[in-house]
Amino acid sequence: MIEYLPCEVVLDILSRLPVTSLLHSNLVCKAWHNLVQDPLLVCMQFSRTIDHDPCLIFHCDYPIQNQLFSLELSALSKDVQRVNKIRVPVLPEFEVLGSCKGLLCLCDSSAKDIVYVYNPFTRDYIELPKSTELLHQNPVFGFGFNQTTSQYKVVKAVYQKLPFRRCGLHHYYGGLISLQAEVQILTLGSPAWRNLEKLPYHLHQGPSQVSVCGRLHWRSWPRQFRSGCLIISFDLEDEQFREVPKPDCDGLDRPNFHLLDLGGCLSATIYDTYGQFEIWIMKEYNVKESWIKEFNIGNHVPRSLEEMDWNSAAQPFRDSKLYRKSSFVRILCLLKNGDILLLYKGRALVTYDRKDGTFKDLTFPGLPSWFEAVVHEGSLQWID
Repeated sequence: MIEYLPCEVVLDILSRLPVTSLLHSNLVCKAWHNLVQDPLLVCMQFSRTIDHDPCLIFHCDYPIQNQLFSLELSALSKDVQRVNKIRVPVLPEFEVLGSCKGLLCLCDSSAKDIVYVYNPFTRDYIELPKSTELLHQNPVFGFGFNQTTSQYKVVKAVYQKLPFRRCGLHHYYGGLISLQAEVQILTLGSPAWRNLEKLPYHLHQGPSQVSVCGRLHWRSWPRQFRSGCLIISFDLEDEQFREVPKPDCDGLDRPNFHLLDLGGCLSATIYDTYGQFEIWIMKEYNVKESWIKEFNIGNHVPRSLEEMDWNSAAQPFRDSKLYRKSSFVRILCLLKNGDILLLYKGRALVTYDRKDGTFKDLTFPGLPSWFEAVVHEGSLQWID
């Protein structure tokens, strides 16, 4: 009877489905195939993503490179929820730099100046123009969306490894890296990168991208002769870097915290050596006094990690670049039911009930053995 319904009613019904269900609807019949391609449906579906939990994109590079999988978090209450494999285009070995408004930003693992923007559900992607090549570069990336102009932007801060005889250097993991960064930015659709003013901060490429209030955020490394780390933001509209006030908390002066977006608020997670951590949340953006310590989360070891023989099972994965940058525990996002979703050692997903302080280990058919998880808003929009 659906063919007798007005088109706008059918579009409204379909727009309430998760993106993976829309992909399945695309195969029902020719009429539905045409509907799923309708730009109005794409916009309606994406506008409703704020009402639902996002999806997770799992990136695996061992034993096979460039593997991506997806999981709909909005369907966690279902008895059976599968992880779906994504058909990835033929690309060089890549790293996932960030996710924003339905698109992923990828870069070539070996040639950091080759950057792609990719929709994992439409398999649509573009290779961005190459930026100015700098020898011995150590880039930090950001990927965001300007709501005012409806434009995607890629930011690249490049730090050069300089000879030991130069002055004004910062000692970092056995090498000398310039304190100032050459900053370049590309607006999607533009033919070339633009140069911005040099950045006098050494940014840290965190485990996840943090985009809050139209700004991208990074933690800085401690500077010579100055104590403490800083929180640095980049405004996607006026393209200016600024310092964001931190709370009066000793943990945020040491480089053992990560920034994250928790329920639309800029937040910081401070870890200790025993897997415990506390979460600070800035309730009102850019107001120092609005920082509060919201949670203290205790130590937890998922059953899959307790039962695992690390000598035999983890040894092959140590060849993966994802293993080297994975921490023991990382917060992924805040779910709509109030639970916090956690990732343990690139292997186990766990929810934390902040009401009663309990943990729940999650298992899904098709979940890869080792992975890096990216919180993603699924969309069927085309890059052009």
